[in-house]
Amino acid sequence: MHLADVWINGKHLAQHAGGYTPFVIDLSTHINYDKENEILVRLDNRDNPLIPPGKPLYKLDFCYYGGIYRNVNMIIKPKDIYITHPIMANEVSGGGIFITYPEVSKEKATIRIQTHLKNASQTNKTITLRHRLFEINRLFTNLTQGKEIKKSEKNITLNQGQSIHQNQILSLDHPRLWHPDSPHLYIVQTEVIENGKVVDTQENRMGIRHLEFSKEKGFIINGMPLRLIGSNRHMEYPYVGNALPDNAHYRDIYQIKESGFNIVRLGHYPQTVSVLDACDELGLLAIEPIPGWQFFNKDSLFIELTYRDVRDMIRRDRNHPSVILWETTLNESWPPDTWKDGAVQAAHEEYPGNQCFTSGDGYGYDGFDVVYNDWAEGFHRPNPGTKAGFIREYYDFEFGGHYSTTRITRGDGMNALLQNAWNAQWSHNRYRKQYPWTAGDAVWSMYDYNRGCADNICYSGVADIFRLPKFSLNFFKNQIEIGKPLPEGPMKPSVFIADYWIKSENETRDILIYGNVDEVELKVNGQTVAKQYPDKGPDTDYVSKADGGNCSNLNYPPFTFRNVPWQEGAIEAIGYLNGEKVVSEKKQTPQKPSQLQISYFQAGKPAGKNDLLILYVKISDKNGSLCVESKDTVELHVNPPHKIIGPSIREAEAGIASFLIQTDKHQELLIVADSKIQKKTESYLLK
Repeated sequence: MHLADVWINGKHLAQHAGGYTPFVIDLSTHINYDKENEILVRLDNRDNPLIPPGKPLYKLDFCYYGGIYRNVNMIIKPKDIYITHPIMANEVSGGGIFITYPEVSKEKATIRIQTHLKNASQTNKTITLRHRLFEINRLFTNLTQGKEIKKSEKNITLNQGQSIHQNQILSLDHPRLWHPDSPHLYIVQTEVIENGKVVDTQENRMGIRHLEFSKEKGFIINGMPLRLIGSNRHMEYPYVGNALPDNAHYRDIYQIKESGFNIVRLGHYPQTVSVLDACDELGLLAIEPIPGWQFFNKDSLFIELTYRDVRDMIRRDRNHPSVILWETTLNESWPPDTWKDGAVQAAHEEYPGNQCFTSGDGYGYDGFDVVYNDWAEGFHRPNPGTKAGFIREYYDFEFGGHYSTTRITRGDGMNALLQNAWNAQWSHNRYRKQYPWTAGDAVWSMYDYNRGCADNICYSGVADIFRLPKFSLNFFKNQIEIGKPLPEGPMKPSVFIADYWIKSENETRDILIYGNVDEVELKVNGQTVAKQYPDKGPDTDYVSKADGGNCSNLNYPPFTFRNVPWQEGAIEAIGYLNGEKVVSEKKQTPQKPSQLQISYFQAGKPAGKNDLLILYVKISDKNGSLCVESKDTVELHVNPPHKIIGPSIREAEAGIASFLIQTDKHQELLIVADSKIQKKTESYLLK
């Protein structure tokens, strides 16, 4: 990141421009096979207008982080005949293994496996190319390889020095199709066999699905319409920037899926492969963009690199069933239509057929397969073109620009959190009215994030940078239909009280309850205040706070209880379905802080070795209620060689002090949290 120069044993081998797409170097003729070798990588992170995204860091609404922050692999191949790497091969719609699905239905699917083979030897070779298809067994988030269900073999002769693409078709009756509600995966094991011996092998996960987009029907997957509900995600953590292990990426995708979203836009660059692996596993659709943000350079090198980014992004990620849109544009930039034509053409060359859908900002251009709705003044999101639309970002900038009322911290208090959630509800309800032409929308953003253009964090997230939810995340979670599959089981009836039940200046206040139920009963200290149905007020132009309306297009409108008298004690929301009590939530006025509770952001991945954990120290009273007004200081200690990244002493925000821990290879992680309230110890076994 940005510019990498690579030497081996003192010899310069390659230079790669761009920190978001992979590069591969053949070391075969440069390494010493009988002694140690030295690989040196010099990374130049200085602003460079020729390398996309190109904009200087001090003007950028995210951060360029230096160093090597993604996985590095040494790939060992047989020297004579082997399966190529798609990036190194540099073949249009080729190289490596490319899996597509010419026919998809519940009754039958055909799987086309294109394999690129190279004979690097000085003799002709006759080999057998074998593909074996395996099921993947699933128990919620646990995946294991299942039985072999199909096999195909073909004998092939390659002349010396020859490279060829070989296609084989597998036919599958009654396939298990990939869908966000049922993300069924298979494994294709490809083997190159010479003289009865497997000389090269590769495994690819795949998911069988068929996609359609149109302004008349919106988004269709496997013949079924699906309204897209999305969020945008930057791939950064506090203190470490983009240098995340695979587990950390997985936890983010898990939380996004568990929170009611079915699609994530990976703004504004290709993110690490482990993100898409998690999307494949968990059933989260993905929009993958090339690097770009409010910048275009007409220099021929910049243009060449943008087109290379399109091609390399697709070559790397074309076998991921979760990717449904390739964002072949420079976000919020104004490149000429001729450049857009070239980017769209490059994508369709790399992924021929009718299953490649490009997307981008239109600004009057209608050449993308899905055109993002334009952003007019105010809250208008028009889609005047002929293609299906998608609202790539909403709920932030339109509510006050850089001073948006959406941009709040958890420590700003209940009123700010309610404002943030209201902005999400009002705009989400408004834009869903444009369905199906507008196939869906995505909030900006899932998480708070750092940016080069300001010295403070951008607080536009529905969760903060430590992944702690704001009220708005609970609004989205309670839009999920009961029974809908989630990573750890079907969605259950749920209610959430959008209030801390602490004393305020007003003796009475409105209480918002989010819930996917028919009725809610509200009690204060055991006495029923009211029992009522969801809000059904009119949709109106924007008003500054929740008004009991603007919910006609939501799956589950909130329940607004007016003028509830505040009393110290307990507030309880009871949810009913068909007249039966099915769920409840109770919150109690917190008393004096008296204890600490330690936990971490687990999100489907228990703490592991060589992991990065967001740790929470919650300050609570004797009853376990979170003391949301506490700003007490907590000091954290861990047993070496585990390390605390960032400060070890932090002030609580809304009752929680958050830390970052890097685990080592040891079996046990011992955590000690110390404050004036209590000294608390917790231990975790690392797997």
